[in-house]
Amino acid sequence: ARLAFVSRRSGRSELYTSDLFLGEAKQLTRDGAHVLTPRWAPDGGRVVYTSYFRSNAPDVFASNVTTGARETLISFRGTNSGARFSPDGRQLALIMTGEGAPDLYITNSQGRAPSRKTRSDAVKSSPCWSPDGSQIVFAMEPGPQLYLMSTAGGAPQRLVTGFRYAAEPDWSRGNPQKIACTVRVDGGKYQIAVYDFAAGKAEVVSKASFDGVEPSWLPDGRHLVYTARDRNSSVLSVLDTETGNSRRISVGSTPRRT
Repeated sequence: ARLAFVSRRSGRSELYTSDLFLGEAKQLTRDGAHVLTPRWAPDGGRVVYTSYFRSNAPDVFASNVTTGARETLISFRGTNSGARFSPDGRQLALIMTGEGAPDLYITNSQGRAPSRKTRSDAVKSSPCWSPDGSQIVFAMEPGPQLYLMSTAGGAPQRLVTGFRYAAEPDWSRGNPQKIACTVRVDGGKYQIAVYDFAAGKAEVVSKASFDGVEPSWLPDGRHLVYTARDRNSSVLSVLDTETGNSRRISVGSTPRRT
């Protein structure tokens, strides 16, 4: 398990990779551009992410983990964000506004031949592939709420989580019956929840006194990495979804995204 995350440890928002306990952190970007939602390519050789590099609007880039070389994958008119590789690495799912509304698109692995999969004015975000690559889960307003649709297209189907706010889904590869997400609970705080297809609902699995956001599953299907944040800091932590126990794994830095 390796991490890709955003940190301001150098004073600017930059992309890093590391081992699970941040013992071998490597800085991939050095331009100070705003970086969002880094995600690994299936082969572990690249990280795809959203950045404002060379633009006043978000575009999609990929950086080589070994060399640090960066390539522009998607820079269509409008905003291009939230890209994520399919499990086989042959496609990318992302949100684009080139045709007006923020809709879900699928492109090939080089960001070409975009195919529009949704058609509505509702704001959409955070697309994530199912482990077998046949479906995509994403967040959509109002709420937002989680929606599921076939990669071939069709009408999105809402997942009934039981929360008025559910966003940032991450589909477990270790246990395809589970999707982690960020939910808003009483008091306006954010916690990590897990939607279980067998149960047909989501349950809060974190017990933080602070906000817990941006969950990302580890390969075992039980633990996940998430961002724990309060007014003054933002750190990475590992959460045991069965016990609710959480362990901070970042020291002396302020990572924003796993």
